[in-house]
Amino acid sequence: MRIKQFFITTFISVFIGFLLGTVFGLIIGVKVAKDSSSRELISSTVVVDKLKDQSFLITRTLITNQKVDIEIDYESPWSQFFWGHKVSAEGIMQVDIGVNLAGITDQDIEVNNSDKIIKIRLPDSEIFDTSLSGPIELSTKSGIFKKLFDTDDNEDYNLALNELKTQAENSVKSNTDLMDDAKSSAIITLQAIFKDTGYTISEL
Repeated sequence: MRIKQFFITTFISVFIGFLLGTVFGLIIGVKVAKDSSSRELISSTVVVDKLKDQSFLITRTLITNQKVDIEIDYESPWSQFFWGHKVSAEGIMQVDIGVNLAGITDQDIEVNNSDKIIKIRLPDSEIFDTSLSGPIELSTKSGIFKKLFDTDDNEDYNLALNELKTQAENSVKSNTDLMDDAKSSAIITLQAIFKDTGYTISEL
């Protein structure tokens, strides 16, 4: 009789323990699921902070060969003969184009947590940097006195480099298709950046 009572008591204890464990497990599971769900939600502030971490997003790089002729004019042919100066230069320029994300605010962001879509109003693309890729082929032609008394190779080099940069940048800025493509490509890059969130990126 005592053995039978012992087994009954043990069974009831095990059953109650199992029941309590199941209930607590369900409660903890629901809480974890809710916490996990809340962590997955994204606000516009979170998006802005993530964008600012990227600062400037380079989406296109253009390599272009540029040639320039710089002639310093003087008032008269006579002055030109003695002091005239002409610089010819050729070089390969690299122009990096992209989108500046630093100025984006909460007003430029729309987050749809139901459909998991982030819409971003991007600024127009712009030139981030222009640099020389390789050497400059430089040649000069000077008047008689200019050759004798006023030659400065560094000045000619800097003059040519600045002109090559200006010419390359003007060429890029006038190419609207290239600038538009650089802006569109930013969305593709941002999609990769936000991939771990599970949200889709589109332009606002």
